Amino acid sequence: MDQHLLFQLQQVFSRLSMPVSLLDADGNSLIPNEDIRFSVPDLPEAGVMLAHEGRVFQACASSPDYILMAVSADTAGARDVFTLCDAMISAVIAANAAGNDLNNAYQRILQNELSVAELDAVTDEHHIPANAARCVLLMHMVQVQQQTAYELLDEILPRSGGDTLVSMDKHTVAFIKDVANMEDEDELRQFACAVQETLMGETALHVTVGIGEVAKNVGELHSSYRQARRAIEIGRVFAPERTVHVYRSMMLERFLSDLSPETAEHYHNLLFNRSTARLFSEEMLYTIEMFFKKDLNLSDTARQLYIHRNTLVYRLDKVQRQVGLDLRKFEDAVTFKMLLEMRRCGNNKTKTKKGR
Repeated sequence: MDQHLLFQLQQVFSRLSMPVSLLDADGNSLIPNEDIRFSVPDLPEAGVMLAHEGRVFQACASSPDYILMAVSADTAGARDVFTLCDAMISAVIAANAAGNDLNNAYQRILQNELSVAELDAVTDEHHIPANAARCVLLMHMVQVQQQTAYELLDEILPRSGGDTLVSMDKHTVAFIKDVANMEDEDELRQFACAVQETLMGETALHVTVGIGEVAKNVGELHSSYRQARRAIEIGRVFAPERTVHVYRSMMLERFLSDLSPETAEHYHNLLFNRSTARLFSEEMLYTIEMFFKKDLNLSDTARQLYIHRNTLVYRLDKVQRQVGLDLRKFEDAVTFKMLLEMRRCGNNKTKTKKGR
């Protein structure tokens, strides 16, 4: 029985009139979740209660591999509580099975494994809206251990009626977000940042989020999922310091990632080579990158770097004299930025091949 199911049952058991434990077939305590093992007598058929050494036991009729246990002299009262527990366990397992079927259906939709006819049948069977504006936010967590990413995020993710959380693997979930009432992608970015802050505050764990483009119908959801996954892949290469990557905002990075390593290396070496190595020191590159972050604003950049404005001008003049690019001009700044980022393209191709 997985941890998510046990958590649901724990919530139910905590409201019973009599303390009841749930054991596995070997007598290990599942509810409460403690490192205790009880001696379980040979039980009669499932659903029949047996008193033993001051405790009462009963194998669940719905799941005979699980055993209910209570400390009670009131066997009639214990029998009623056990009957209630058995019914609740059966209901939770059934609901979880239905949820797994829906999860599997969404997995196949996102991974584009269905023909048109199969897609129609699945959406009809599971009452999945065929035409609705939705966007896939792919969430990846590296640090999960006992709990899965789904179990951790399921507890904290705020959801509206049209939202669905889909488990893809232990570390990854796809959050299908209804965007009918959202104005633009910045709201999705803010939503992702809020989820990250909540997760960090409650679990001290990190999550990386990729956001695909809006899908207008269920048949386009796989494209949004693929874009969200690609956004994370490219973002890790070109913007490793960020944890939210929006596919639509990554046009330059997507273009660069499509270049062959050989082409990227060739153009990168036109500017960054042995003859310019002393010019482009770590300090100079940091200065230039900050200049770009401040939208080519000299005063803001100088303040951020804690240097005089004339010092910054001197450094930019030095670049212009030696390589012919005036980074204060938009076109030259774009050229420099593209050639600088091409150093990452080879790494991107290598990582992509290893991941396949």
